[in-house]
Amino acid sequence: MSHRTQWTLTTCLTLLLVFRPNPAPAIEDAIIAVVNDELITLKDLKDYVQSTYVSLVAEGMPDAQIQEVMKDMEINGTIKLIEDKLILSQANTLGLQVREALVDERLETLKTKYGSEQKLVDALIKNGATLTDLRNKIRDQLKIKFVVDHEVKDKIFVNPQEVTEYYENNKQQFARQERINLESIFVGYKEDKDAAKGKVDEILKKIGEGVEFSSLVKEYSEAPSVGVVEHGQLLPEVEKIVFNLSLHEISPLVETDNGIFIFRLIGNSPAEIASLESVKDRIYETIFNEKFRKQFRRWVDQLKKDAYIEIKQ
Repeated sequence: MSHRTQWTLTTCLTLLLVFRPNPAPAIEDAIIAVVNDELITLKDLKDYVQSTYVSLVAEGMPDAQIQEVMKDMEINGTIKLIEDKLILSQANTLGLQVREALVDERLETLKTKYGSEQKLVDALIKNGATLTDLRNKIRDQLKIKFVVDHEVKDKIFVNPQEVTEYYENNKQQFARQERINLESIFVGYKEDKDAAKGKVDEILKKIGEGVEFSSLVKEYSEAPSVGVVEHGQLLPEVEKIVFNLSLHEISPLVETDNGIFIFRLIGNSPAEIASLESVKDRIYETIFNEKFRKQFRRWVDQLKKDAYIEIKQ
């Protein structure tokens, strides 16, 4: 197997732009790689990148994430296309098939996400693709998933001892800061500080008369209660007061630039290390994903090692 300098997507797109006035078929038919007995052309790469983009748009991935994926494609598009072809070839060798009902099901999910089939079609057309293109991409994605599950994912095992050892060696990852739960009444200054202070005096009077703080929150507060907070989430001068309250204690008035707060502590949780029982599923997932990443890479590298691959300059 020989590996030569990879054509980046930037190079490919630059060629397409340079020759746009006369889109000669010879340019798109230019061979950029050979994988076993299959030729990969510039058009194959262009179609692969386009179908990946369309698929991400159809899935509703945020623009920022799509940009990251496409940026990676710009550098590694040819390699990713080769790897996908090798994985699909392995799926075909194993005789794995994708039921059209699964493709239909995925399409129906996307149609629902877009509101209708026509809106999905319009989005595809806007990005230079068709429903058939999307079906083909979904079919390939499912086939790749099936073969990766069969050849890699289903062979990964995480035993309980590994989970325990990870927990013991990484306890600080599971440290929880002290947290408190606050009910709060906020009265804004708006354009009349005196009116706001008069309202606060009325609230304090009712507190002194034994009126439930919760009912005063509903009646007077101009903002939702603060709720559960940790150190660092409130202004330092506010934290100094509220983190020193006793359970059910009501704070003195806390003045800010925008208005006046009154707090009541209704719950607290001391700083602690989360128990193994409470985080074992998260640890399992972390270990599993790391094993999967390594084993998937080894598997793909072996597919490439066993194949004839030539990347043209």
